[in-house]
Amino acid sequence: MAAGKDSMRYRFSFDIGGTFTDLVLLGSDGSALTAKVLTGVGDVVMPIRVGLLAMLKEHSLELSQVTDVVVGATTAVTNLVIERKGAVTGLITTAGFRDVLEIARELRYDLYDLTTPGPDPIVPRELRLEVQERIDASGAVVQALDDVDVERVVWQLNEAGVKAIAVCLLHSYANPSHEQRIKTVIQRVAPELCVSLSSEVLGEMREYERSVATVLNACVMPMVGNYLGAIEDGLRQTGLRAVLHIMQSNGGVISRQLGERMPIRMLESGPAAGALGAAYAARLANTVDVMAFDMGGTTAKACLISNGRPSITTEFEAARQARFKKGSGLPVRLPTVDLIEIGAGGGSIAHVDTTGLLKVGPHSAGSSPGPACYGLGGERPTVTDAALVLGYLEPQGTLSGAVRLRLELAEQAIKKYVADPLGISVIEAANGIHRIVCEHMAVAAKIHAVENGRDIRRYTLLAFGGAGPIHAREVARRSGCKEILVPANAGVFSAFGLLVAPMKMDLVRTKFVRLAEMDWAEIDALLEAMEDSLRSELATAGVASKDIQFRRSADMRYVGQGFEVETELPTPLIAARQVDIEETFAQAYAQRFGGKLTAQRVEAVNWRVEGAAPAPATVVASGLQLTPTGRVAAPRIRSAFFPDLNMFVDTPVMDVRDLRLGEDYAGPALIEQPGSTVVIGPGDRFRLDKHANLRITLGAKQGHSA
Repeated sequence: MAAGKDSMRYRFSFDIGGTFTDLVLLGSDGSALTAKVLTGVGDVVMPIRVGLLAMLKEHSLELSQVTDVVVGATTAVTNLVIERKGAVTGLITTAGFRDVLEIARELRYDLYDLTTPGPDPIVPRELRLEVQERIDASGAVVQALDDVDVERVVWQLNEAGVKAIAVCLLHSYANPSHEQRIKTVIQRVAPELCVSLSSEVLGEMREYERSVATVLNACVMPMVGNYLGAIEDGLRQTGLRAVLHIMQSNGGVISRQLGERMPIRMLESGPAAGALGAAYAARLANTVDVMAFDMGGTTAKACLISNGRPSITTEFEAARQARFKKGSGLPVRLPTVDLIEIGAGGGSIAHVDTTGLLKVGPHSAGSSPGPACYGLGGERPTVTDAALVLGYLEPQGTLSGAVRLRLELAEQAIKKYVADPLGISVIEAANGIHRIVCEHMAVAAKIHAVENGRDIRRYTLLAFGGAGPIHAREVARRSGCKEILVPANAGVFSAFGLLVAPMKMDLVRTKFVRLAEMDWAEIDALLEAMEDSLRSELATAGVASKDIQFRRSADMRYVGQGFEVETELPTPLIAARQVDIEETFAQAYAQRFGGKLTAQRVEAVNWRVEGAAPAPATVVASGLQLTPTGRVAAPRIRSAFFPDLNMFVDTPVMDVRDLRLGEDYAGPALIEQPGSTVVIGPGDRFRLDKHANLRITLGAKQGHSA
């Protein structure tokens, strides 16, 4: 091994998805080594270990060249919440408030359906117990807490077999002392139980939202603690002195220990990593506004990235009963990268419903048994099977080297479950599956843009994930985007995003004040205390105090309104800046709602602080041995179906490494990257830029077939 190569150091990351686990080794010279392995169903650690060792062996590297800090993302928390497979959980709350979870907001997400079910209360009523205590909205104790009363309910819950207890008392955001005392009693009476306090999980008003976040955090704590520990121990058994860090939903990385205490922060772990990677790629490519389109094996998600930053929201809903209907899921008020689930993934199953209509998803074949074409026992047709039949994937080829594809099995599955029931050909059925999933994704992406006051036609579609580049062209055509950017290593891009994410934590505290009457020194002291708390939390993860950058904001509204708009705050917070703050709020309000009110008083409800260390200094080379000049071997030809032409076209199949930098090419073409295939249609133009991004300009024909 060459001396230069021997001195290289590599940072390691992994993203555990529903079908595949993506692995990335990023070298100190910017080179990226990638792998994609099937996610382990019974043993989540084994594929990571096997994939890592295989990459090292393939490139003649030593385990000692891998740095100790490993960054991971996982769908584990999401799956536990969606599938309701969390631990049996009890809730302790203030007397008279045990039914907050079930009453919810008394809103129907489908206004005209009187039988619309509300979100699942998560904790059954018999496990929601009350204690006699009361704190008012100012934080004053109205009725003291009795430890004997607490012991009674803890014994009752323990006898009922709960594994975790959520504690959510009225107004605990203003004074957490009663919740902290309850935790002390639980640890004394039943130390084996996991405990989640609302004042620690979400320190803000609105009892329902705070209760939901606290209960969700509690019910996944027992599983996630063992899960993260098993991953770290498994890597250490490989010989790597691993210190595991985990991606949060807000686009920041936290320590494993904090992830175990606050697993709800990992709810959108993998997709948030993809959004961070997309923002990095957009900045690198000097593309201001992009719609990040992430399509993996289980789901597809989108995120708006404006001026190089992904949107952040506190209005995220988990486990929606109706995919695109707000209010049908469980509200999680923690800061989350503003993602929308826009469709199915490569493993989503196509079927004909009882009315004779072709549907795709929501059920997925996952990694076991997987799509029919994997030959691993799956019999139902999936989106990946349709892509194979339409010629986008190599028949008899492999998918990222992890599984061999079998065209005949895909055709058999589509024929049996879709084509024959509908009385159409296999090709028509496969085209129908492809068109339906792309149309649903395009419509959802447009709705997401409109809800955020954006015009998607002005955005570049940045496609990644194993299935994203295959479907990007149709999604772009149907949504109105005219340009597509496919980054290098798009197939494992979420895992890459983990390596460009900062260490980050955030806090929120409710203190209701009107700006005209505010005690500015008091609020500034509150924000400074929050900064101190974040500084201490980040220090446990090895972040030096001098490296932390703080961002302050407040949830503000016009007096009389019921919901707020997050508004950035200056530092220090002084009365002289009131006019500036009100103007910043007015601009944020206008961005969201299209206009602003005049001669209206402004009030603040919640105060927020975000503390982040700068993202790791990252040099990213393409990792490709490109052909700068000269001729390359003639490309293979494969027949591929294009819905806008409604016909198969003989299409060149090219390895991305055979493209010449900066040279313009004309479609059609199928460009093979490690872990993904990019579909480029007739009339489209494309080129490879200096960062190995594929930049595609769609042809003038922007309509789509019926």
